[in-house]
Amino acid sequence: MKNKSLTCYILICLCCLCTPFSLKAHDITFCGERIPVDNNFVGEKLMNVIRKQIPYVNLPQLRKRALANFPIVEYYLRETNLPEDFKYLAIVESGFLNEISSAGAGGFWQLMPETARELGLIVSSQVDERNDIHRSTLAACKVLANYYMAIRKTHKISSWVLTAAAYNFGIGSIFRSITLQGKDYFSMKLNPETAVYVYKIIAVKELFEYPELYLKNFSYNIFSTAAAPQNLQGKEQTSGDLTDFTSMEVKVTENDGQHPDAVSSTGKVGDATSIKGKTPVNKEKVKLIAANIKGKYKNFNDGSIVAIELQEDLQVENRFTRAGNVIKGIGWIIDDRVFIDLGFSDHTVILYDSNSKQGIPLASLKNEEPLILKVLISDD
Repeated sequence: MKNKSLTCYILICLCCLCTPFSLKAHDITFCGERIPVDNNFVGEKLMNVIRKQIPYVNLPQLRKRALANFPIVEYYLRETNLPEDFKYLAIVESGFLNEISSAGAGGFWQLMPETARELGLIVSSQVDERNDIHRSTLAACKVLANYYMAIRKTHKISSWVLTAAAYNFGIGSIFRSITLQGKDYFSMKLNPETAVYVYKIIAVKELFEYPELYLKNFSYNIFSTAAAPQNLQGKEQTSGDLTDFTSMEVKVTENDGQHPDAVSSTGKVGDATSIKGKTPVNKEKVKLIAANIKGKYKNFNDGSIVAIELQEDLQVENRFTRAGNVIKGIGWIIDDRVFIDLGFSDHTVILYDSNSKQGIPLASLKNEEPLILKVLISDD
Protein backbone atom coordinates (compact mmCIF):
# COMPACT_ATOMS: atom_id res chain seq x y z
CA MET A 1 0.00 0.00 0.00
CA LYS A 2 1.18 3.54 -0.60
CA ASN A 3 1.72 4.94 2.87
CA LYS A 4 1.80 8.73 3.13
CA SER A 5 0.80 9.02 6.77
CA LEU A 6 3.00 11.63 8.38
CA THR A 7 2.67 9.93 11.74
CA CYS A 8 4.06 6.71 10.31
CA TYR A 9 7.08 8.42 8.77
CA ILE A 10 8.19 9.45 12.22
CA LEU A 11 7.86 5.98 13.69
CA ILE A 12 11.15 4.98 12.09
CA CYS A 13 12.80 7.44 14.40
CA LEU A 14 11.65 5.40 17.37
CA CYS A 15 14.04 2.68 16.31
CA CYS A 16 14.64 0.86 19.49
CA LEU A 17 17.77 -0.75 18.10
CA CYS A 18 19.53 2.32 19.38
CA THR A 19 22.07 0.79 21.73
CA PRO A 20 24.66 -1.77 20.58
CA PHE A 21 23.74 -5.27 21.80
CA SER A 22 25.18 -8.68 22.20
CA LEU A 23 22.61 -10.86 20.42
CA LYS A 24 23.83 -14.19 21.74
CA ALA A 25 20.76 -14.77 23.93
CA HIS A 26 18.06 -13.18 21.85
CA ASP A 27 17.57 -12.71 18.14
CA ILE A 28 15.43 -9.86 16.91
CA THR A 29 12.79 -11.42 14.69
CA PHE A 30 9.93 -10.50 12.41
CA CYS A 31 7.24 -13.16 11.98
CA GLY A 32 9.73 -15.83 13.04
CA GLU A 33 12.44 -14.72 10.60
CA ARG A 34 15.67 -13.80 12.31
CA ILE A 35 17.09 -10.31 11.79
CA PRO A 36 20.76 -10.42 12.95
CA VAL A 37 21.57 -6.76 13.54
CA ASP A 38 25.19 -5.66 13.26
CA ASN A 39 26.30 -3.50 16.19
CA ASN A 40 27.81 -0.85 13.94
CA PHE A 41 24.45 -0.50 12.22
CA VAL A 42 22.80 0.61 15.48
CA GLY A 43 25.53 3.03 16.50
CA GLU A 44 25.80 6.72 17.17
CA LYS A 45 24.54 7.93 13.80
CA LEU A 46 21.17 6.19 14.33
CA MET A 47 20.98 7.44 17.91
CA ASN A 48 21.52 11.02 16.76
CA VAL A 49 18.67 10.79 14.28
CA ILE A 50 16.36 9.36 16.95
CA ARG A 51 17.20 12.20 19.33
CA LYS A 52 16.35 14.75 16.63
CA GLN A 53 12.94 13.23 15.89
CA ILE A 54 11.58 11.98 19.25
CA PRO A 55 10.55 15.45 20.56
CA TYR A 56 7.92 15.66 17.80
CA VAL A 57 6.16 12.32 18.33
CA ASN A 58 3.09 11.84 20.54
CA LEU A 59 3.84 8.27 21.58
CA PRO A 60 1.36 8.14 24.49
CA GLN A 61 -1.55 8.75 22.12
CA LEU A 62 -0.15 6.35 19.55
CA ARG A 63 0.24 3.57 22.12
CA LYS A 64 -3.27 4.20 23.46
CA ARG A 65 -4.77 3.84 19.97
CA ALA A 66 -2.68 0.77 19.22
CA LEU A 67 -3.62 -1.07 22.42
CA ALA A 68 -7.30 -0.32 21.83
CA ASN A 69 -7.17 -1.84 18.33
CA PHE A 70 -4.67 -4.70 18.81
CA PRO A 71 -7.25 -7.24 20.12
CA ILE A 72 -9.34 -6.84 16.95
CA VAL A 73 -6.31 -7.06 14.65
CA GLU A 74 -4.93 -10.07 16.52
CA TYR A 75 -8.26 -11.86 16.14
CA TYR A 76 -8.23 -11.57 12.34
CA LEU A 77 -4.55 -12.49 12.14
CA ARG A 78 -5.32 -15.66 14.13
CA GLU A 79 -8.33 -16.49 11.96
CA THR A 80 -6.27 -16.19 8.77
CA ASN A 81 -3.23 -17.96 10.26
CA LEU A 82 -0.99 -14.94 9.74
CA PRO A 83 1.86 -14.06 12.14
CA GLU A 84 0.84 -11.74 14.97
CA ASP A 85 3.75 -9.40 14.22
CA PHE A 86 1.72 -7.99 11.33
CA LYS A 87 -0.29 -5.97 13.84
CA TYR A 88 2.67 -3.57 13.90
CA LEU A 89 2.30 -3.02 10.17
CA ALA A 90 -0.93 -1.11 10.88
CA ILE A 91 0.98 1.26 13.16
CA VAL A 92 3.51 2.02 10.45
CA GLU A 93 0.76 2.40 7.85
CA SER A 94 -1.57 4.74 9.72
CA GLY A 95 -0.82 4.95 13.44
CA PHE A 96 -4.42 3.61 13.72
CA LEU A 97 -5.79 6.84 12.32
CA ASN A 98 -8.33 6.94 9.50
CA GLU A 99 -6.61 9.20 7.00
CA ILE A 100 -6.49 9.56 3.21
CA SER A 101 -3.03 9.83 1.68
CA SER A 102 -2.18 12.06 -1.26
CA ALA A 103 -2.20 8.91 -3.43
CA GLY A 104 -5.72 8.01 -2.28
CA ALA A 105 -4.86 5.19 0.16
CA GLY A 106 -7.16 5.26 3.15
CA GLY A 107 -8.16 3.75 6.48
CA PHE A 108 -6.24 1.88 9.14
CA TRP A 109 -4.43 -0.25 6.56
CA GLN A 110 -4.04 2.42 3.87
CA LEU A 111 -5.79 0.44 1.14
CA MET A 112 -6.12 1.97 -2.31
CA PRO A 113 -9.77 2.38 -3.45
CA GLU A 114 -9.54 -0.14 -6.30
CA THR A 115 -7.81 -2.73 -4.08
CA ALA A 116 -10.43 -2.28 -1.37
CA ARG A 117 -13.29 -2.73 -3.85
CA GLU A 118 -11.68 -5.89 -5.28
CA LEU A 119 -11.69 -7.25 -1.73
CA GLY A 120 -15.38 -6.53 -1.28
CA LEU A 121 -15.23 -3.24 0.61
CA ILE A 122 -17.54 -0.35 -0.19
CA VAL A 123 -15.65 2.81 -1.11
CA SER A 124 -17.89 5.69 -2.14
CA SER A 125 -18.61 9.31 -1.27
CA GLN A 126 -21.19 8.10 1.25
CA VAL A 127 -19.49 5.01 2.73
CA ASP A 128 -15.83 4.09 3.07
CA GLU A 129 -15.38 0.69 4.68
CA ARG A 130 -11.61 1.14 4.74
CA ASN A 131 -12.38 3.02 7.97
CA ASP A 132 -14.10 -0.06 9.45
CA ILE A 133 -11.47 -1.79 11.60
CA HIS A 134 -13.09 -5.22 11.17
CA ARG A 135 -13.67 -5.23 7.41
CA SER A 136 -10.45 -3.43 6.56
CA THR A 137 -8.33 -5.72 8.74
CA LEU A 138 -9.77 -8.84 7.12
CA ALA A 139 -9.10 -7.27 3.71
CA ALA A 140 -5.50 -6.47 4.65
CA CYS A 141 -5.03 -10.05 5.87
CA LYS A 142 -6.17 -11.34 2.47
CA VAL A 143 -3.67 -9.04 0.74
CA LEU A 144 -0.81 -10.26 2.93
CA ALA A 145 -1.73 -13.92 2.46
CA ASN A 146 -1.99 -13.58 -1.31
CA TYR A 147 1.27 -11.63 -1.57
CA TYR A 148 3.08 -14.25 0.48
CA MET A 149 1.90 -17.08 -1.74
CA ALA A 150 2.54 -15.11 -4.93
CA ILE A 151 6.18 -14.55 -3.95
CA ARG A 152 6.53 -18.20 -2.98
CA LYS A 153 4.96 -19.49 -6.21
CA THR A 154 6.79 -17.14 -8.59
CA HIS A 155 10.21 -16.86 -6.95
CA LYS A 156 10.35 -19.96 -4.69
CA ILE A 157 11.00 -17.76 -1.65
CA SER A 158 9.20 -18.14 1.68
CA SER A 159 9.47 -14.76 3.34
CA TRP A 160 7.18 -12.70 5.53
CA VAL A 161 9.75 -9.89 5.27
CA LEU A 162 9.30 -9.62 1.51
CA THR A 163 5.55 -9.97 2.00
CA ALA A 164 5.54 -6.89 4.22
CA ALA A 165 7.69 -5.01 1.73
CA ALA A 166 5.26 -5.92 -1.06
CA TYR A 167 2.40 -4.45 0.98
CA ASN A 168 4.15 -1.09 0.81
CA PHE A 169 5.77 -1.31 -2.63
CA GLY A 170 3.26 -3.42 -4.57
CA ILE A 171 3.65 -7.04 -5.60
CA GLY A 172 4.75 -6.20 -9.15
CA SER A 173 7.51 -3.90 -7.95
CA ILE A 174 8.74 -6.48 -5.46
CA PHE A 175 8.76 -9.14 -8.20
CA ARG A 176 10.97 -6.90 -10.36
CA SER A 177 13.28 -6.15 -7.43
CA ILE A 178 13.67 -9.86 -6.62
CA THR A 179 14.41 -10.69 -10.26
CA LEU A 180 17.07 -7.99 -10.53
CA GLN A 181 18.52 -7.97 -7.00
CA GLY A 182 17.82 -11.29 -5.28
CA LYS A 183 15.80 -12.19 -2.20
CA ASP A 184 17.48 -10.08 0.52
CA TYR A 185 15.11 -7.17 1.14
CA PHE A 186 17.59 -5.30 3.32
CA SER A 187 20.28 -5.16 0.61
CA MET A 188 17.94 -4.17 -2.20
CA LYS A 189 18.12 -0.71 -3.74
CA LEU A 190 14.53 0.44 -3.28
CA ASN A 191 12.74 3.77 -3.02
CA PRO A 192 13.40 5.50 0.34
CA GLU A 193 9.99 4.65 1.81
CA THR A 194 10.09 0.94 1.00
CA ALA A 195 13.78 0.67 1.89
CA VAL A 196 13.00 1.40 5.55
CA TYR A 197 9.49 -0.03 5.72
CA VAL A 198 10.16 -3.42 7.34
CA TYR A 199 12.76 -1.91 9.61
CA LYS A 200 10.10 0.51 10.86
CA ILE A 201 7.87 -2.42 11.77
CA ILE A 202 10.67 -4.21 13.61
CA ALA A 203 11.60 -1.01 15.45
CA VAL A 204 8.02 -0.38 16.58
CA LYS A 205 7.67 -4.00 17.69
CA GLU A 206 10.79 -3.82 19.83
CA LEU A 207 9.83 -0.51 21.41
CA PHE A 208 6.29 -1.64 22.20
CA GLU A 209 7.27 -5.07 23.52
CA TYR A 210 10.42 -4.17 25.48
CA PRO A 211 10.05 -0.47 26.40
CA GLU A 212 12.11 -0.73 29.58
CA LEU A 213 15.22 -1.66 27.59
CA TYR A 214 15.17 1.50 25.50
CA LEU A 215 13.79 4.32 27.65
CA LYS A 216 17.19 4.93 29.21
CA ASN A 217 18.29 6.27 25.83
CA PHE A 218 15.93 9.24 26.06
CA SER A 219 15.77 12.16 28.48
CA TYR A 220 12.20 11.32 29.56
CA ASN A 221 9.60 8.54 29.47
CA ILE A 222 8.46 8.77 25.85
CA PHE A 223 5.26 6.84 26.67
CA SER A 224 4.18 9.26 29.39
CA THR A 225 2.08 12.35 28.60
CA ALA A 226 3.10 13.97 31.86
CA ALA A 227 6.80 13.45 31.19
CA ALA A 228 6.77 14.80 27.63
CA PRO A 229 8.45 18.15 26.91
CA GLN A 230 6.14 21.16 26.88
CA ASN A 231 6.30 21.55 23.08
CA LEU A 232 5.13 17.95 22.51
CA GLN A 233 2.17 17.55 24.86
CA GLY A 234 -1.03 16.95 22.90
CA LYS A 235 0.63 17.32 19.49
CA GLU A 236 1.35 15.02 16.57
CA GLN A 237 4.34 15.32 14.25
CA THR A 238 3.72 17.12 10.96
CA SER A 239 6.88 16.38 9.00
CA GLY A 240 9.84 14.04 8.97
CA ASP A 241 13.26 13.58 7.40
CA LEU A 242 14.29 10.08 6.33
CA THR A 243 17.61 11.10 4.77
CA ASP A 244 19.76 9.31 7.33
CA PHE A 245 17.90 6.03 6.87
CA THR A 246 18.29 5.50 3.13
CA SER A 247 21.60 3.62 3.38
CA MET A 248 20.77 1.28 6.28
CA GLU A 249 21.52 -2.40 5.79
CA VAL A 250 20.88 -5.45 7.97
CA LYS A 251 20.85 -9.11 7.03
CA VAL A 252 17.83 -11.40 7.10
CA THR A 253 17.53 -15.17 6.95
CA GLU A 254 14.28 -16.11 5.24
CA ASN A 255 14.53 -19.81 6.16
CA ASP A 256 13.67 -19.29 9.84
CA GLY A 257 10.17 -19.37 11.24
CA GLN A 258 7.15 -21.27 9.90
CA HIS A 259 6.09 -20.84 6.28
CA PRO A 260 2.78 -22.30 5.05
CA ASP A 261 2.22 -23.95 1.70
CA ALA A 262 -1.24 -22.76 0.68
CA VAL A 263 -3.74 -19.92 0.87
CA SER A 264 -7.53 -20.32 0.74
CA SER A 265 -10.06 -18.13 -1.03
CA THR A 266 -10.83 -16.46 2.31
CA GLY A 267 -7.22 -15.42 2.76
CA LYS A 268 -6.29 -18.09 5.31
CA VAL A 269 -2.76 -19.43 4.94
CA GLY A 270 -1.55 -22.78 6.21
CA ASP A 271 -0.78 -26.43 5.60
CA ALA A 272 -1.20 -29.69 7.45
CA THR A 273 1.53 -28.83 9.94
CA SER A 274 0.47 -25.24 10.60
CA ILE A 275 -0.45 -24.28 14.13
CA LYS A 276 -3.78 -22.50 14.13
CA GLY A 277 -3.56 -19.05 15.65
CA LYS A 278 -0.12 -17.74 14.79
CA THR A 279 3.18 -18.48 13.14
CA PRO A 280 5.55 -19.19 16.03
CA VAL A 281 8.94 -17.58 16.28
CA ASN A 282 12.00 -19.68 16.97
CA LYS A 283 11.89 -21.10 20.45
CA GLU A 284 14.29 -19.63 22.98
CA LYS A 285 15.82 -21.42 25.92
CA VAL A 286 14.37 -19.84 29.04
CA LYS A 287 14.89 -20.23 32.77
CA LEU A 288 12.49 -18.69 35.31
CA ILE A 289 13.91 -17.22 38.52
CA ALA A 290 11.76 -16.36 41.54
CA ALA A 291 12.33 -12.94 43.12
CA ASN A 292 10.49 -10.22 45.03
CA ILE A 293 10.38 -6.45 45.42
CA LYS A 294 12.52 -5.04 48.21
CA GLY A 295 11.77 -1.66 49.81
CA LYS A 296 8.98 0.93 49.82
CA TYR A 297 7.84 2.86 46.72
CA LYS A 298 4.84 4.95 47.78
CA ASN A 299 5.83 7.96 45.64
CA PHE A 300 7.46 6.15 42.73
CA ASN A 301 8.42 8.26 39.69
CA ASP A 302 9.83 7.47 36.25
CA GLY A 303 13.52 6.71 36.37
CA SER A 304 13.54 5.70 40.03
CA ILE A 305 15.54 2.69 41.22
CA VAL A 306 13.76 -0.53 42.18
CA ALA A 307 15.45 -3.19 44.31
CA ILE A 308 14.84 -6.87 43.52
CA GLU A 309 15.74 -9.65 45.97
CA LEU A 310 16.60 -12.98 44.33
CA GLN A 311 15.05 -16.17 45.69
CA GLU A 312 17.28 -18.30 43.48
CA ASP A 313 20.77 -18.03 42.02
CA LEU A 314 20.95 -15.95 38.85
CA GLN A 315 23.53 -16.82 36.20
CA VAL A 316 23.65 -14.60 33.10
CA GLU A 317 26.66 -15.24 30.88
CA ASN A 318 29.67 -14.37 33.11
CA ARG A 319 27.61 -12.62 35.78
CA PHE A 320 26.58 -14.67 38.83
CA THR A 321 24.38 -13.41 41.68
CA ARG A 322 23.57 -15.68 44.61
CA ALA A 323 20.08 -16.16 46.03
CA GLY A 324 19.31 -13.65 48.78
CA ASN A 325 21.27 -10.86 47.12
CA VAL A 326 19.63 -7.71 45.76
CA ILE A 327 19.88 -6.43 42.19
CA LYS A 328 18.63 -3.01 41.14
CA GLY A 329 17.05 -1.57 38.02
CA ILE A 330 15.46 1.58 36.64
CA GLY A 331 11.65 1.60 36.52
CA TRP A 332 9.34 3.30 34.02
CA ILE A 333 5.56 3.74 34.30
CA ILE A 334 3.67 2.73 31.14
CA ASP A 335 -0.11 2.04 31.14
CA ASP A 336 -0.15 1.99 34.97
CA ARG A 337 2.51 -0.73 35.04
CA VAL A 338 6.15 -0.41 36.00
CA PHE A 339 8.63 -1.84 33.51
CA ILE A 340 12.05 -2.38 35.06
CA ASP A 341 15.37 -2.40 33.19
CA LEU A 342 17.69 -4.59 35.26
CA GLY A 343 20.77 -3.54 33.33
CA PHE A 344 21.50 -6.78 31.52
CA SER A 345 22.47 -6.71 27.85
CA ASP A 346 19.80 -7.11 25.21
CA HIS A 347 16.71 -9.11 26.28
CA THR A 348 18.53 -11.55 28.56
CA VAL A 349 16.57 -10.79 31.76
CA ILE A 350 12.98 -9.53 31.59
CA LEU A 351 10.82 -8.95 34.67
CA TYR A 352 7.26 -10.32 34.95
CA ASP A 353 4.67 -10.21 37.74
CA SER A 354 3.21 -13.31 39.41
CA ASN A 355 0.51 -13.45 36.70
CA SER A 356 3.19 -13.78 34.00
CA LYS A 357 2.56 -10.30 32.58
CA GLN A 358 5.56 -8.18 31.68
CA GLY A 359 6.29 -5.49 34.27
CA ILE A 360 4.36 -5.06 37.50
CA PRO A 361 1.20 -3.06 38.31
CA LEU A 362 2.07 0.29 39.88
CA ALA A 363 -0.27 -0.53 42.78
CA SER A 364 1.70 -3.74 43.42
CA LEU A 365 5.08 -2.04 43.64
CA LYS A 366 5.59 -2.79 47.31
CA ASN A 367 7.86 -4.72 49.62
CA GLU A 368 7.87 -8.53 49.23
CA GLU A 369 5.66 -8.50 46.10
CA PRO A 370 6.56 -11.72 44.20
CA LEU A 371 8.14 -11.48 40.74
CA ILE A 372 9.45 -13.74 38.01
CA LEU A 373 12.64 -13.10 36.07
CA LYS A 374 12.67 -14.68 32.61
CA VAL A 375 16.29 -15.41 31.76
CA LEU A 376 17.22 -16.20 28.17
CA ILE A 377 19.99 -18.77 27.97
CA SER A 378 22.63 -18.50 25.28
CA ASP A 379 23.45 -21.51 23.10
CA ASP A 380 27.15 -20.73 23.57
